[in-house]
Amino acid sequence: MRNLQIYIFYVALIFLQFLSGSVMYSYIIAKLKGIDLRKVRDGNPGSTNLWRAAGWKYGFLALALDYFKGVLPLTFFAWKDSFSLININRYVLAVAALAGILGHAFSPFLKFKGGKAVATMFGAWSVLTKWEGPMLLGCVFTIFSIFNRIKGKKKTNPEKDAFRVLLGFVALLFYTIWKAFNGMPELVVLYVGNAIVVFYKHRVELRNYFLKIRK
Repeated sequence: MRNLQIYIFYVALIFLQFLSGSVMYSYIIAKLKGIDLRKVRDGNPGSTNLWRAAGWKYGFLALALDYFKGVLPLTFFAWKDSFSLININRYVLAVAALAGILGHAFSPFLKFKGGKAVATMFGAWSVLTKWEGPMLLGCVFTIFSIFNRIKGKKKTNPEKDAFRVLLGFVALLFYTIWKAFNGMPELVVLYVGNAIVVFYKHRVELRNYFLKIRK
């Protein structure tokens, strides 16, 4: 009986995290401003397009909300030393973290056509790695931006954004392997699932980026 209760709890946690991720704050804020994000830039209903369409204040608000979608309610169960009163299987936590990312990328509230899930990904990795993963990604993104500025290419575009994410995931791969050999093999589950989702959502931009390079 107790095992059944535990399994029900696990399913509920994963579902709640998916539900949290599926709330499209950027789209809601844009609608309140009379903006249809599906007609902005690449049509992505995420915080990046809201930032460009409505300004940095609304964009930053949406970015923060998208980040916390990956954090809550997961953090109350993942950080045993701080909040959690129960010992949850670490692989379940990894699946729950991935569920939040899936919720944003394939939101049922937008007919399963969600955003790119980068901000929500930062939130999920913050919980499971206590900010180590996002700090690494942030460093890669910053170096990429600085490099582009040095080259005189200040303006960004969806293709450059996608390539920046690709570079971040290459760095995150080495980090995940290192953590897997040091007591956190569950991160492999999160990494593989996260990579599939993010590369699928960026597939058009990545293809265009490499086609431009070939030309």
